[in-house]
Amino acid sequence: MAFLPELRKSPEATLINVSSGLAFVPMARFPVCCATKAAVHSLTMSLRHQLKGTGVKMIELIPPYVGTELGNESKVNVPVRHPAMPLDAFLSETMKALEGDADEVAIGDARNLDAAAGGDSVRRAFIGMNR
Repeated sequence: MAFLPELRKSPEATLINVSSGLAFVPMARFPVCCATKAAVHSLTMSLRHQLKGTGVKMIELIPPYVGTELGNESKVNVPVRHPAMPLDAFLSETMKALEGDADEVAIGDARNLDAAAGGDSVRRAFIGMNR
């Protein structure tokens, strides 16, 4: 919110919030992480709606489980159903996707979680509630 007055001065500005596929389908093992990512998703949808017509584009980047060093100590001896997306593949796919004009950019397996949680039907319901 602190950046919005400055961003509104620009004829074209973009703000990117990073949520997670876990914002759409939470993993019970990480309740706080999933809840905060769901909050980022909700905040981003609302800000995007509020910023229509201002020249500020609001993008949500929705990454999957990516192979980074983040949280390595908590990953020890934890079975994972889906392997992590390699970081270089994530970066490549993300940069290509950001070249488009999508408001939500789901990468890799995160697309499946968005769809499983209702994806387009949730977005249509949001539009209907916020006319």
